[in-house]
Amino acid sequence: MSNTSFLLAITGPAGSGKSTAAGQLAKQIERCVNIDADVVKHMIVNSFVYDFSPAGTVQWELLGTNIGMLAKNFQTAGYNVIINGYINEPAWVNIQKHVTLTHKILLLPHLDSVTKRDVSRHPDVQMGADAIKRHHAYFSSAQFYDDFVKLDSTAHGEAETVNAILEIIQK
Repeated sequence: MSNTSFLLAITGPAGSGKSTAAGQLAKQIERCVNIDADVVKHMIVNSFVYDFSPAGTVQWELLGTNIGMLAKNFQTAGYNVIINGYINEPAWVNIQKHVTLTHKILLLPHLDSVTKRDVSRHPDVQMGADAIKRHHAYFSSAQFYDDFVKLDSTAHGEAETVNAILEIIQK
């Protein structure tokens, strides 16, 4: 794919295929970087706080600021940018203080599909049924994601999800 100058956000619950799709997509696009939110989260080596407690909110906001600044630097240098990951509202708000997202995609397969995907993961990275249900409920109901294009990737393999996203960003 040729350079189309975009800034794409891909989010969704654990097991929806965000990281896989973003990685495959970035390989098909000229001058493209893939910013994985998990990589930035794990820079906080003594555990990222995932809840909305005061400490958790501060970390989500910091995550968004750092991703937004990184994305802006790459975009200024002429790169297409993909931001992917389980990212909550406070982070998205701070990301958008630094860059304008040209495309927003919410991968939202059925709950039973993400549950099966989680069980098939290596035990060290499995989220567990309760966390999967919470993630799915959050992304299914949070009004913040109303302006994201919802993509049901339940029946999609990697290539089908990537192709569906390519169609969206090429419009």
